[in-house]
Amino acid sequence: MRKAEVKHRNTVKLERLQRFLTWATERHPDFVPKKNHQEKWFRTYIGHQPPEIGRAARLFWLGLDEPTVDANLEGADPQSLIGRLLNRDLNDYSSNVDIFGVEKTLDCGPVQNLLEPDFTLRIADSTSIDEFEANVDSAIQALVRDRLHVLEQPFASMTGEQKSRCLDRLPAKVSRLDDFAAKAIDIINEVKHELRYVVKLHHGDLALDMQRRITGGQGHVLSEREVAELKEEDRQAVVAKFEMMVEEAGDFDLQLLGEKRLTEIFMMEPKKLRRTIRFAREDNREKMAFAVLLENNPRFVHYHKLYAARRITRTWTALLGPTNSGKTHQAIEAMTGVEHAIYLSPLRLMALENQERIESMGVPCSLVTGEEEIIREGATHYCCTVEEFARFRHQPWDVVVIDEVQMMADSQRGWAWVDALVSAYTQDLIMTGPELIQPSLKTLCDLCEDQLVVKRTKRLSPVEVARRSTTLKQLDEGSMLVAFSRKTVLELKALLEMAGKSVSVVYGALSPEVRREQARRFREGEADIMVATDAVGMGLNLPAHTLCFYTDEKYDGIQNRQLKVQEVKQIGGRAGRFGHHDSGLITALDAQTLQSVKRLFHSDDLPVDLSQFQVRPSIEHLQAIAELMDEPSLLRAWLTFNRNINYGEEFISILPDELAEWIKLIDDPTIDLPLRWIFACTPIRGGLDSPASIFAQQWLKKVAQDKEIPLPRLIIDADLATLESSLHVIETYLHLARTLPTHFPALEQAEQHRSLLNGAITRELSRQRKPRSSDRRRLSGEARNCKQCGKAMPMAERQFRLCQHCFKEQRAKEQPGAKRRSSSRVKT
Repeated sequence: MRKAEVKHRNTVKLERLQRFLTWATERHPDFVPKKNHQEKWFRTYIGHQPPEIGRAARLFWLGLDEPTVDANLEGADPQSLIGRLLNRDLNDYSSNVDIFGVEKTLDCGPVQNLLEPDFTLRIADSTSIDEFEANVDSAIQALVRDRLHVLEQPFASMTGEQKSRCLDRLPAKVSRLDDFAAKAIDIINEVKHELRYVVKLHHGDLALDMQRRITGGQGHVLSEREVAELKEEDRQAVVAKFEMMVEEAGDFDLQLLGEKRLTEIFMMEPKKLRRTIRFAREDNREKMAFAVLLENNPRFVHYHKLYAARRITRTWTALLGPTNSGKTHQAIEAMTGVEHAIYLSPLRLMALENQERIESMGVPCSLVTGEEEIIREGATHYCCTVEEFARFRHQPWDVVVIDEVQMMADSQRGWAWVDALVSAYTQDLIMTGPELIQPSLKTLCDLCEDQLVVKRTKRLSPVEVARRSTTLKQLDEGSMLVAFSRKTVLELKALLEMAGKSVSVVYGALSPEVRREQARRFREGEADIMVATDAVGMGLNLPAHTLCFYTDEKYDGIQNRQLKVQEVKQIGGRAGRFGHHDSGLITALDAQTLQSVKRLFHSDDLPVDLSQFQVRPSIEHLQAIAELMDEPSLLRAWLTFNRNINYGEEFISILPDELAEWIKLIDDPTIDLPLRWIFACTPIRGGLDSPASIFAQQWLKKVAQDKEIPLPRLIIDADLATLESSLHVIETYLHLARTLPTHFPALEQAEQHRSLLNGAITRELSRQRKPRSSDRRRLSGEARNCKQCGKAMPMAERQFRLCQHCFKEQRAKEQPGAKRRSSSRVKT
């Protein structure tokens, strides 16, 4: 607003205030004016006694003279504009306005808006009601023209029809004038000129009609010459871009993309356009090459149909039921009653235990896992881990047993169970697992055109959930305490030892040999309590009467989450092992966890009904792709397979995330693809930044140079974490020694090292830790809640103010600098 206009408005405002004050003083001798007046000074006197003072204030504010004010204080027509203002009418008010030669009716909003300074101080002083209403219309017109002054000059040279077309876009509300004014020049250019046009593009048989438009924001009204120049300039740019796209395509036929997709690509910025055309060209080359491959190589067309097992109709016997219901026992008995049989398990430890069980029944049995082989002379029975079944799949078997069949839904290893189920050449295929997996088994069995027989098993000994929680001191001998991290297991071990109890432990980082020794100590009474992670959910025969949950949450690699129904049942079912106890009891270290465990344990399982089954390529598949596509990368060859191979809607080729990250570390194109594949299939324990991973990467480079790999130096005198890492390195060496014996010749020495490390770890686990002062309060069983969320704190965390979940959330919100200062939780 210009300074002169502001000065004029202030003058008008003060003059009207002065007229009101003079009138009020004369009419009401005891009237006392306010000392300070705001911009809308009439509001100061609303509610003043007598009421006519407030009504008069509004009328003087609107510019009425004294006689007109007096005449309308009591007798104003309620339908008149003044009457509506005095009666505080909230309905809208409309006004006819001449916008530079075009009549428009505009909604001014609620009539009380006329009391706003931007309206009121534009209204000229009035000596009658009629004059006032005329002055209001004039003021609104002045306001509209002021807001739309940008139209005045262009409208002078435009026809009436053009003006009307422009103002057809004008919102009918005065409050929206500024929005229209901001786009007014663009609207005028659209009305005066044809801004849309077509650029025709041709190259051979390829033709594109590109719809174009002169963009807005030119800042002024364009002339005809300027419009023509802008169109020509844009046309040249479009043609140049089209030529660039054609050049990037090379011998690739762009018409294969279709007109719609081609138009989308053309609208991309040049860098993205080049990249997209390049990808489209490579994708087409890939598809053309695969068309030839699919035509000539049936391995790329069919998955389950190529196995010899399709030549027979197999019977799938699914032993489905809860933990401790005798499923595996029935399966092993079926194995020992035939001449040739094989047992497949998810864990090396389970394979080892069942091999010993079969041999204890008088049947020689060989063991085959990734780390070791125990071949019994003349044995016709095998126990192996499920991934090792590939070497046996073409042999005929009387019985094949697949344990823990629910693992077919696992995102990382599910493919191995699917492959075993589909390829096992046997008339009698037996599988064990929980009932929730039945729908998936039915689907896969039907795909293989086999017959499914479901035999449900019932728990052999009852188990119940305790009514009250317990404490560490109250845990009876023969109890098992389950936590969900190595650190917590070791802390709980120390706390129990403080209470005078002997403890054995089991967690994922321990080798099968150490786990078995720890289980033996517990089973034979050398240890009073077993503290374990959920690794006990599979594979260990532990005679625990009571199973105690430390918490109802676990970290799944991404976040802390509540345990699932099946996890609680799988772990809790370890209580009251049949043959050792008549019944079992499930409890927890705090009431809140116990309540949660009880709810989950008694909840129904959600059925696992897979619509697609995971498979993965073989090295033969990937070699064929590498040769066909001239693709040196193992990772890209695998991803190419996943993109192009369709085994039908029922099967999907996958590359697990963890495996993809490991392949990235070893995917050196100068190393033979089969060698990279061997290392890719080698289990790396401890994570991708572990010593086992680092050694494996170094060994790959040396093997590629045809060098022998010496066994790493053995370190026995070390802490527990170092011993475990050393064992992981040895286990990786042993796995590779089975596959590449000439490059990893120290097999026997590695087995000796494994035995020494297992012994050292066992001794280290038997060593009692000195208690800290904070441990005594935790051992007392005193309850403590998180200061932030109020949830009961797990036993091993009660020296902290916040639970682990709240602590992680708090750290995530802090700035990087603050994170360094808060690297550990504050203790109380």
